[in-house]
Amino acid sequence: MYYAPARGVPLYVIKHPDHIREVLITQADAFEKTHTALESLARVLGQGLLTTDGEVWRRHRRLLGPAFTKKAIESCVGAMADETRVTVSKIKEGRAWDVGHAMTDLTLRIVGRTLLGIDLAKEVEIVGRSMSRLQLSLAMPRAAPAALRWPVDRVTARAAEQLDGVIERVVASRRAGSTRRSDLLQMLLDAVDPEEGSVQLSPREIRDELVTFLLAGHETTSNTLTWALTLLARAPEVERALVREVDEVLGGREVTSADVEHLALTDRVVREAMRLYPPAFVVARRAAREATIGEFSIPRGSEVVIWIYFTHRDPRFFPDPLAFKPERFAPEEEERRPKQAYVPFGAGPRACIGRAFAQVEATVALASLYQRFTFRHEGPPPKARPRITLSPSRDLRLTPVARR
Repeated sequence: MYYAPARGVPLYVIKHPDHIREVLITQADAFEKTHTALESLARVLGQGLLTTDGEVWRRHRRLLGPAFTKKAIESCVGAMADETRVTVSKIKEGRAWDVGHAMTDLTLRIVGRTLLGIDLAKEVEIVGRSMSRLQLSLAMPRAAPAALRWPVDRVTARAAEQLDGVIERVVASRRAGSTRRSDLLQMLLDAVDPEEGSVQLSPREIRDELVTFLLAGHETTSNTLTWALTLLARAPEVERALVREVDEVLGGREVTSADVEHLALTDRVVREAMRLYPPAFVVARRAAREATIGEFSIPRGSEVVIWIYFTHRDPRFFPDPLAFKPERFAPEEEERRPKQAYVPFGAGPRACIGRAFAQVEATVALASLYQRFTFRHEGPPPKARPRITLSPSRDLRLTPVARR
């Protein structure tokens, strides 16, 4: 992702939890989501929840909130476990396993089934390829010469066209069907803003939200699971402890919504993976008015970048910051840290609407995978590549070991 501001615009980079709190919570009204980086993202995603601000954002947030209540998320756990079982059935002991590709496939199927009410198995390759090509566009600086941008823009346009084709088929199928569902897609189609009477979302708004949730709903969790599995494969003691927990809680049966709260270590592994490799590794804002962050005066129009990656690796809040230690997220340890020292989903009124869904999804998937296999990773530790999210710089291959 390219984060250079427009020419002549001051740029401030922050990482301290106190400053993060001021930007995202106490002075949230002073810092808008109209940052250069989000303008670039809007070229791909349109005007969805991730890229909008002001009244448009508030209206969409009100309409989409019911899809992410605790009850709604609990109702998705069975589907999450079912889809993970499909992934497990494809794993072959001792055969190199492309974990990134497998997790992308898994999370796309989960998003399709739980939020859109469709089987994306046949569309996974199209959607995954389109998303990858859209990310290529976002990696290209806006100031790049037209000769360099042209081939990227052509590929991006084709990817967007293919993705729109999938969405059009999904929406048309739902409108033509007689069965009513309670998923995100149905909410988008039926939504009437309680504060604006009969105002509904336009076809373009529905498209933009679906693209946003397809991308944000699978990319972040896919990377989190890829990192978590790789970290566990390189930490045998933690892996053994996780296996013991999975066996004690599940006893060989499939995960249910009632089990999630008892998978404490599994949950902490997910959180520690997101600390080391936060999917959204930066948050960008623009000062809507003159403001103050700590002792610094921020002129109106300035751009502010919160560098979450470095906040999560600050030894003042996370001793031995490069080590993989899920015990950091035991309740007593969390109480010792400033709350904004750990913000993988942002914070304040604009925090990610799907944060609880993503956490439960990753916990369910991880527990389900470790019921059948453990994994090994040989060679040097993988490096991260900053794109829309923080993904591995190369294909990661683990060696599955069947549990006896």
